[in-house]
Amino acid sequence: MRRVGYWLSEKKKKRLNFEDQIPTFRDAGIELVKLNIDKSLELQGPFDLILHKCTLFMVDAEDGDEQSLDAINNIKEYISSHPDCILVDSFESIEKLIDRHEQYKLLLQCNLLKSESVVYTPTFVELSTKDRETNKQRLHEAEVKYPFVCKPIVAHGSSASHKMAIIFNEQGLEDIQPPCVAQTFHNHNAVLYKVFVIGEKHHIVERPSIKNFAAMDRSTIYFDSNDVSKPNCANFLTELDKEDLLRTPITPDDEILGDLANAVRRELKMELFGIDVIIDCDTKKYAVIDINAFPGYEGVENFMEILCDLLNSLMDKNDKVKTENERLSRKRSESSEAGDIKKPKLSNGNSGLQPAVCFERNPDTHEGDMLLPWKQPINGLLEH
Repeated sequence: MRRVGYWLSEKKKKRLNFEDQIPTFRDAGIELVKLNIDKSLELQGPFDLILHKCTLFMVDAEDGDEQSLDAINNIKEYISSHPDCILVDSFESIEKLIDRHEQYKLLLQCNLLKSESVVYTPTFVELSTKDRETNKQRLHEAEVKYPFVCKPIVAHGSSASHKMAIIFNEQGLEDIQPPCVAQTFHNHNAVLYKVFVIGEKHHIVERPSIKNFAAMDRSTIYFDSNDVSKPNCANFLTELDKEDLLRTPITPDDEILGDLANAVRRELKMELFGIDVIIDCDTKKYAVIDINAFPGYEGVENFMEILCDLLNSLMDKNDKVKTENERLSRKRSESSEAGDIKKPKLSNGNSGLQPAVCFERNPDTHEGDMLLPWKQPINGLLEH
């Protein structure tokens, strides 16, 4: 039975119905162990893998909260002391998603988005002041058009990260709440596609989204992205106008979204994340508007079984690497022993002893200590 330590918030566990799934994990050969990350993990182990979503602690630690910093460090110290233990996902990878501006810049580095594909990320810019003229200039330089969506710079860790606004004109610039990211709004017929990634597998779930808008003389609209994209959500923001109802629905191409999932996974080096995608109803291109670490996976059938398969797959690969490292270590050790310098032997004749083997002496060593030229450090063990 493999031991997997886990830490999820109470809200996350309830949403996933996580602790009721313990028999599913046990059937997959996994013993789930709830972690107390306020204490050292050393006495709680050993663990083959640690599964977590600590984004709230990461955000608070960045803001200087000592208790959150200690909790994060307890996990980091265990992984550092036990490099064979797998962390899903690494803090370094998740950190790339917490800052929305950095997240969007990272997307631009994906080969899929760099090429002449139909996948792109809408123009965006970070706004750090309420000064109207400064923001107007920054929007112009970044080619961000009206209407645009204002999103909090912090993408994870609290309900505030989902509080957004649609700004339609220059007058609306007064409503900007820095620090934030302004991202050009693209009409997409009020349909959002969530691409849920679980290792090498991905699942596409359709959700409601914001209806079509144009630059116009209207006041800023405030909304919560979680509320708008809930399954079966229906309000004035998600109900299409009559003229838009005549548009032909667009069916997403699974191959395109699969290539996107693989490209982002390679760039992030993560196993559990979700990509929010909309399809521009005019250009038919696919716009990536957000990425989320360890999302809710609502709408993914048999998620827990798929998760178990992923965790076992990661641990299987890790075991193979450890076995290969041990084999190479034994091989090097045997090669070293086979290379021992042979002792002087007596000749068959009467000429006496063969010439003695001479060794260089180190003047800093004690009498009798010798530097053997064949004793070299063993380097190059495989890392994983």
